[in-house]
Amino acid sequence: MDDKRSASDLTVRLDELAAGLADPDCDVDTLEEIEEQLITAQQRELIPYMEAHLAAAVEAGNWYGRHVLARILAETAGRTSVAALLRAYARNLGDDQDSLATTLYVFAQQDPPAAREILLSCADDSDQDLRRAAIWLLGFVPEPADLNLLAHAAQDSDERIRTAVVGTLGSHGTSPVAIDLLLNLLDDPSTQVRVSVLSSLGFLQKPETLRKIRLLANDDNPQVRAWVAIALGRFPVPEPSDRATSAVLDRLGADPDPYVREQAPKARRLEPRNI
Repeated sequence: MDDKRSASDLTVRLDELAAGLADPDCDVDTLEEIEEQLITAQQRELIPYMEAHLAAAVEAGNWYGRHVLARILAETAGRTSVAALLRAYARNLGDDQDSLATTLYVFAQQDPPAAREILLSCADDSDQDLRRAAIWLLGFVPEPADLNLLAHAAQDSDERIRTAVVGTLGSHGTSPVAIDLLLNLLDDPSTQVRVSVLSSLGFLQKPETLRKIRLLANDDNPQVRAWVAIALGRFPVPEPSDRATSAVLDRLGADPDPYVREQAPKARRLEPRNI
């Protein structure tokens, strides 16, 4: 393609691409050709149009359109596209979004102060999906000052928000405040939140959390009980004197649920495992 191709010509090509992405019968090879043309051109004048088309694709529930347009925007605008990409990422359209998640993580790491300015604003937005996404990404650029925000979000009525909080608190795992917040969330009414906390505490391996982890061996939900065993299995091998942990694993090994019984023996091993 001619590198000097005008922005107006490329705007037409962008419009053609957006229309094609919305058409299930459009030729994929043609779409890929336009995509590569736009990426190669690196025309920053097109950024507002890219953002508009990306937002429209998300609003229409077009996951493939989001994937393609987000890639073009990211390649053209670089880390200045974090706000637009985060808004696109926030909507669940049924795809895995691995590439977009990676792009956001990389851009946030490249310029943490700029990313955090955007994320802190979005974490207080009225859009719950956007809040959840912002809280998630804050976990990759954490600062101690975030703990107040996370403590507030941990009380949110939306369990997706609380689950995102758990993951981000894991990035503050050396902080006693973060550990206390995680321990409090073990009492959360949501099974998913309790499981997420057990996963985080297992990775953090803080001895002071063992007592509360063991208490959840009595949880009504078998998934939670299974994750008690998984979490305990991530700690160093219990000393012979640690009868409390051994007793919990014995009880889980005789649990009425087969998945729980399967996990309990895995927590007993000769050497610590990296999971």
